[in-house]
Amino acid sequence: MSGRTTHIPPVAPSRRLFGYESELSTVVGAISGQGHLGALIIGAAGIGKTALVNAALSRLDPDLAVTRLRGSENARVRNLGIFEILLSREGIDTDLPPGRALSVIGDLFERRAEGGRSLVVVDNADLVDDHSLAVLAQLTDARRIKLVIAAESARPPVDLIAGLWLSGSIVRIDLDGIDEADAAAMINSIGLSETETRSVSELTALAHGNPRLLERLLFGRSRTSGVETAIARVDQSSREVIETVALIEAVPYDVLVGFTSPQTIDCLAEDGLLSISKGRGGTVSMHEPVTAENVRAMVPPSRSLELLTRFDAGADLSALHGRTLFGYAAWSISLGRVPTPKQVLDAAGWANARGRYREAAEIIRTSGYRGPELDLEHARSEWGAGRLRQAREIVDPLVSEACLNPDTSAQEYLSRLASMELRLMDPRKPEDLRLDWVRDTLSLPIDVGRLDATRARFDLKGGRIAAACALAESVYLNHASSVRHRLRACAFLGVAEVMSGRIELGLSYIAQAGLMFGLPGPESFEREDAIPQFFVANFIAGNWAQARTAMDELTSSRRLTRLTNALIDLRTGNAAKAHCILGELNLGADPCDIVDIAGMARSALSLSAVLTDQRTEVVSIAVDEEAEASRHSWWASFEARLFDLQALAQTSPEPAAPQLYELGAWAEEHGAHTLACLAWLEAGRLGHEQAIGGLSASAGRVDGSLGRLLSAVARAFSTDDLQALITAAREALIFGAVVLCAQLSGEARKRAVASGNAAATKEARILLGRSRRVLDFDADGKRFLANLGELEHSIITGIVEGRTSAEIGEELHLSARTVEWHLGRLYRRVHVANRQELREVVTEWLKS
Repeated sequence: MSGRTTHIPPVAPSRRLFGYESELSTVVGAISGQGHLGALIIGAAGIGKTALVNAALSRLDPDLAVTRLRGSENARVRNLGIFEILLSREGIDTDLPPGRALSVIGDLFERRAEGGRSLVVVDNADLVDDHSLAVLAQLTDARRIKLVIAAESARPPVDLIAGLWLSGSIVRIDLDGIDEADAAAMINSIGLSETETRSVSELTALAHGNPRLLERLLFGRSRTSGVETAIARVDQSSREVIETVALIEAVPYDVLVGFTSPQTIDCLAEDGLLSISKGRGGTVSMHEPVTAENVRAMVPPSRSLELLTRFDAGADLSALHGRTLFGYAAWSISLGRVPTPKQVLDAAGWANARGRYREAAEIIRTSGYRGPELDLEHARSEWGAGRLRQAREIVDPLVSEACLNPDTSAQEYLSRLASMELRLMDPRKPEDLRLDWVRDTLSLPIDVGRLDATRARFDLKGGRIAAACALAESVYLNHASSVRHRLRACAFLGVAEVMSGRIELGLSYIAQAGLMFGLPGPESFEREDAIPQFFVANFIAGNWAQARTAMDELTSSRRLTRLTNALIDLRTGNAAKAHCILGELNLGADPCDIVDIAGMARSALSLSAVLTDQRTEVVSIAVDEEAEASRHSWWASFEARLFDLQALAQTSPEPAAPQLYELGAWAEEHGAHTLACLAWLEAGRLGHEQAIGGLSASAGRVDGSLGRLLSAVARAFSTDDLQALITAAREALIFGAVVLCAQLSGEARKRAVASGNAAATKEARILLGRSRRVLDFDADGKRFLANLGELEHSIITGIVEGRTSAEIGEELHLSARTVEWHLGRLYRRVHVANRQELREVVTEWLKS
């Protein structure tokens, strides 16, 4: 049992919340809003109740007073058992009558909240005595506290809290496990792919969505049991080593041999408990992440303090760095022993560099230290965690101080501060920047490169393409600058060049940026800045295969990967697949999104709904007020508007055409010739003369496969040449624009039939059939083959094997004429003209 009050709720260091996004929003709203007094969370052991509570608390006001209590077998059999530690600190015995207990404990919470309302969090509520829960229920009902309860069921004594839910005072959340997509993200987060013998689907089904059980399945039941058995059998000295390593995360080998013999460490490594990294300065860590977390959870606070005291006495703390320093700082602070300010700063800097933003923020906040460097590092962690308001509140005073005393700060600090201001400002309003003057004070290439690369990102997001291109190029070509900043600049330069029409050059920069990740130096910020640019450049250019894999390395948001793949599906004609994926995802703005893609995805959902005859509301990006201003992306706004107008064109082409033309003109004004041509192409399909003229004039400024498509379409739109129309349809199919191919080839077939051109008719019909098959059957025929009856399957099998209608009929006891009738139906469904084309199509589908 435990009870403590903290200003910042602790979050398990290596545990991420997978799934439960809507549940998380419900819990946060119940705690921070005025409509409810808390939440009751029900779920089986290991289902993620504690992770959900920790994630919710991490999103609340850091000044909120939180008292965390935990039920146990000992607490359940004692009167006011979970309050025992709290009451003993006040010199009060737990043998209190009900009325007195309510008064004393209520006053205790109010004093700790210092005038505000206290939040009480109870885990393992099934193991809490009924007197304690009755007191909490009454204090909640009297609005003296807010309450979050996590329990396995609502059976007694938890039914005392369930009564608050029935009366509408608190909300109830029942956790039923994570889905397959979240399970896949969880597997990826711990460095695994599908296991050798089981797929993600099978593992998810076996675990019933239970994250803890899924971990056991991932590592293998016998393997995990063997590890636990091995830990139970070790001697006391070896157990101390295991617990110390688990609590710190990683201990330098040279430090650990001061506490035990090398033979002991080697034996534990041979037993699969510890892992020793190779090379100079090697560290010792737990072999499996799940084992480390289980060991940490089993070490009681008194034992943890004993181990920390022993480690402090025997280790050279000044030699700790990197992961070891981070683990040590987090461990020490959790027990009330705060390291030096420099150690806290270095530990947080390491965590930020690895993308562990919430933990970095936790260390700085709970250390109690303040200062410009620490505050700036804190702002960096809050920004990375998606808590932009908190980051802005930290940075604003630092910016004001730098403006008042510009000569008192080091150049590196000013460069980092100005870069953070750029990240937190609306990129559409460069005039609001207060640290523009910093650029002129910098002399070192690393500081100039940092600021100029971030400014290039700022200008690119604001639609200032030429300015972004010039800045990014200056950083990329300056080899005196850091690899980290040159990598970011190279990625921004690639996107700017692709937007400008120089697609082949832009993609070469993107490829170069990808190679630079293999060099030493790049950290989490570089990954989060550059990888989205890889997707954007390939998506605009129509490199669909590369665009699909571009976001795979970005593990901070698996949701983004699914969203971007849905956008590609929509562009390549798989509207049904795109609509299915988009419909499953939460398309609201998410603090974890690194790019502003939510509005774009909602517009894509509207278009996919129209193309698949589904009902949905069109949400225009122009009226979307939810997106955080600093996350604005000019490109995402353009794409969202393009999707909106494409959806409008399906039902109202007359008003859509001029708006598409204006959208292209807007892109042209920003120097984005590629995007302008894409908008004019859509308007040209609707017969807009100015758009056709603009496309004809600008298509030549775009190179690559997209440029060839634009030039071919411009010629087809501006002339009556039948062959130009067929060529444009062929280019569209090669590019992957199957909707455009279907339109162009359909028009070409109509003209060819009218003119009596048999060769052109056949070519146009083949292109039309291929494009319609993609549109109807999601490119691979799975939907078609799944909907075939047994008789149709048999007929198609006969066709693939080369049998005649008579031979097929004899086998199926049908006449040849009946077989031919069924074949005619199949031809129409698959958009082919004869059995040869049917055989080719089905054979290709079977191969894929």
